[in-house]
Amino acid sequence: MAGTKAALVTGVSGHVAGAMAERLGAAGFEVRVLVRTAGQAAAVRHGLVPVRGDLADAESLRRAVEGSTVVVHAAAYLGLDHRLAYEVNVEGTRRLAEAALQAGADRFVNISTMSVHGDPQPDGLSEDSPLAPDAMHPYVATKASAELEIRLAQSRGLPAVILRPGAICSVSNSRWGDELVRRLADGGWPAAWHPGDIIPWVHTSDLAEMTWLAATHPAAAGQTFLAVDRNVPLSDFVVPIIQALGSTVTPPDREPSVSRCRIGRIRDVLGYQPRQPFERTVQELVGLALREPFRTATQTS
Repeated sequence: MAGTKAALVTGVSGHVAGAMAERLGAAGFEVRVLVRTAGQAAAVRHGLVPVRGDLADAESLRRAVEGSTVVVHAAAYLGLDHRLAYEVNVEGTRRLAEAALQAGADRFVNISTMSVHGDPQPDGLSEDSPLAPDAMHPYVATKASAELEIRLAQSRGLPAVILRPGAICSVSNSRWGDELVRRLADGGWPAAWHPGDIIPWVHTSDLAEMTWLAATHPAAAGQTFLAVDRNVPLSDFVVPIIQALGSTVTPPDREPSVSRCRIGRIRDVLGYQPRQPFERTVQELVGLALREPFRTATQTS
């Protein structure tokens, strides 16, 4: 990419976007991160450049995007307030995409989710599976609608890429990592989970690698990719952790939910290869579960 290599990343207060920012920085980008307040700016980690802006303010986004060759949009509202979800996830995405289009950004990477296909997700899912903008859950519905906004911007010339991760996991600061171990330690095996349920899994650092490829690879523009490394049964992922905690598995009285996705497009098109083995990550989480205070919490509950 010609000129100054600068990337604007949203949602960097979360661990996932933070890993994306670090990967872009390692590739030589000046990484700018969108912040709404002076307090957020002060908390930005060393090496990242805070830029003031708000997804609700189109003019602030225009200023924030100026000078950035790449925009990575990872910020999202995950709660149950429909109005807020629409304002942040749909309107905020539309405003940021418009700002990137007007600024002539070389690439816009939208971090979506496999939830855009509904809940539960169908088996045999691919990048071309239908979206679910009419879903009951506000996060699912608005992230699907946000993708429709991206498609409109693409039709107007925005070189956008959509990544749809599933369960994003790392050992630290992760909903599917150390936070999962804590939840299992406190509550035991979740009543709704079947050990035969299958989830799409990706390591946080590998999602960051996918993001870098989406931001820089010439073949990525205009593409959508399932950002998944493998389809993982909970028997291989959660059961070893619950056993390490000294607890037991109580399957619900139902058949397993088999929501496998087709893996391969991002490898075929962008040459992506995973670097963080699933088995090693599970071993690390089991090791975490064997430490105090996790086993104590389970045994005395």
